[in-house]
Amino acid sequence: MKSLYKLVSAVIMLTLVLAVFPAMGASTAQAATCDWAGFVTDVTVPDGSTYSPGATFTKTWRLRNIGTCTWTTSYALVFDSGAQMGAQSPKPFPKNVAPGETVDLTVDMTAPNAAGHYFGYYKLQNAAGTRFGIGRSANSVFWVEINVGATTGTGYDFTANANSAAWSSGAGTLTFPGTDGDARGFALRQDNPTFEGNYSLGTPGLLMSPQNIHNGYIQATYPPIRIQTGDRFRATVGCELNATNCYVAYRLNYQIGTGPVRTFWTFREKHEGLTYAANLNLNSLAGYDVKFTLFMSAYGSATGDRAIWGNPIIARAGGTTPPPTVTGTPPTATATSLTPTRTPTVPPSSCDKAQFIADVTVPDGTTFAPGATFNKTWRLKNVGACTWTTAYQLVFYSGTQMGGPAALNFPTSVAPGQTVDLTVSLIAPNAAGSYRGYWMFKNASGALFGIGALANKPWWVDIKVSGTVTPTVTTTPATATTTPATATTSPTATSTQSTTANWNTYQNATYGFSFKFPPGSVISSQTDTAGRIFLPITSGTNLIEKYIDVTAVEGANPCDSPAGNPATSGNVTINGRTFLKETGTGVATGNIFDWVAYSLTNNNACVSLTFVLHSGELGNYTTPPAEFNKAAESAVFDTIMDTFTLVQ
Repeated sequence: MKSLYKLVSAVIMLTLVLAVFPAMGASTAQAATCDWAGFVTDVTVPDGSTYSPGATFTKTWRLRNIGTCTWTTSYALVFDSGAQMGAQSPKPFPKNVAPGETVDLTVDMTAPNAAGHYFGYYKLQNAAGTRFGIGRSANSVFWVEINVGATTGTGYDFTANANSAAWSSGAGTLTFPGTDGDARGFALRQDNPTFEGNYSLGTPGLLMSPQNIHNGYIQATYPPIRIQTGDRFRATVGCELNATNCYVAYRLNYQIGTGPVRTFWTFREKHEGLTYAANLNLNSLAGYDVKFTLFMSAYGSATGDRAIWGNPIIARAGGTTPPPTVTGTPPTATATSLTPTRTPTVPPSSCDKAQFIADVTVPDGTTFAPGATFNKTWRLKNVGACTWTTAYQLVFYSGTQMGGPAALNFPTSVAPGQTVDLTVSLIAPNAAGSYRGYWMFKNASGALFGIGALANKPWWVDIKVSGTVTPTVTTTPATATTTPATATTSPTATSTQSTTANWNTYQNATYGFSFKFPPGSVISSQTDTAGRIFLPITSGTNLIEKYIDVTAVEGANPCDSPAGNPATSGNVTINGRTFLKETGTGVATGNIFDWVAYSLTNNNACVSLTFVLHSGELGNYTTPPAEFNKAAESAVFDTIMDTFTLVQ
């Protein structure tokens, strides 16, 4: 279970308030303040760990007493719901735990005999038999999550075959095993590596350390492997126990024949006491002889980077595909880093859970003219245990926003068992094509939830746009206006003018710049200092969204993109203006963010245009879509930059 409830500061403040003003809290709140737990980490068995049917394992959670009462040995860990997997319940505490202290609670479990995806939910129980847990109301469960695969062997063991791989770094060819501390980069086999959080798998793995330079890397390319239907790549990734400065990016690359080397999966990892269990569906590669590369790079400085591929294997004909998980938040324009941090999986919830009932309006595949306005209404049912209040929101999640709001509060409270119709006003994109926008709910605490067995899937609006559009003038505040392309003078060549003749113009009068963007784009937000424009994309691929983040920062020195941590950086000249061009890649669970940015100083402001391609990792799809064409999707970036001009 990822640490979704790191609210210690708020909890401490609330505890102090209730302690000073006890009359202000109801008896339930007082009891919760007395017995209240905070989740710290999964010491063993990270979420999504895979076991064979009937395998025994030991699960340990680390919890903190954030209440006001001491947990005595009369307190116990208790099974609450889900799959118990043979665990003892109740399991008495091993020691007294005073407020502020932590405790490791351990139970022995046995994986079910049937292949599948299993959760077991747990709470704590005080001496009087009253149950309590984690979360803002001290009543939420914590859990163990495992996958059980069919009883089959390992199709390929990357650790056992490490001597067969071609090892290299930016310094050239490397030998395996290498020499610990080699500044060129090195890799070692470890029989039972110990991860951060003092966690061990009990199986061999590969310790890697990239070349000791900024953004240094190390990689191992293996001989071709014939992939079969049902094969899965599995590994546990994390930093070494004492490598507290470790901050790396993992990548699983692949090549078919003499084709291009592509990225199948990537993950950014920082030493924070957690590990991640990768379990990737390789069906999209079935029938091919594939050369895999285990790649690891420093995220900035390589000093102290020591990270582990724990038991990397191809599991043959075993396991079931875990359901897709929500790993992002609705996009917002911001002048801060574009590179996402590690995002926790949306946890299963019996409290907040929705069921899709019907498309009240706009059935999937409805056709609209370019620029047409329409109202989309979904009917959903509350199948959870908690009432949806007017503090709950419908939120845009991903895909094409079509001019809709980022968030919309519920019009009325919806009790369990009731249905609600939710409507958003949308605008069809200007370019012909197929479009889909994904939506979810957000509760009063800001947690996303949706539909499906685990309440973590979005629903959508799906339309087709056909016909042509007549450009119109859109009036916005003088400091940030969108006008037809004919209203401005482009400094670019005639060929670019012809290409962009029907484009709209983004203009910032405060900081004196403008540029054009293509039809079908949507400005989701725009201020003097920040803006975001979603650009049209080709549907049916793993490209989730494409957008431009526009920022203007006064007095910035150096003048560069807020994305941060570029892989490349250098000056380029466009229409006589010198820009700093940077490129980079950011990752979060299941997501890849490829970006290129252009920055220059105008008067006292650093103006940056950062173009982002946000795609989903193919290994995270049950049925992988086609991989998007990066060159084709990014071609528009150069055209947009050709239209950039400074306005006096």
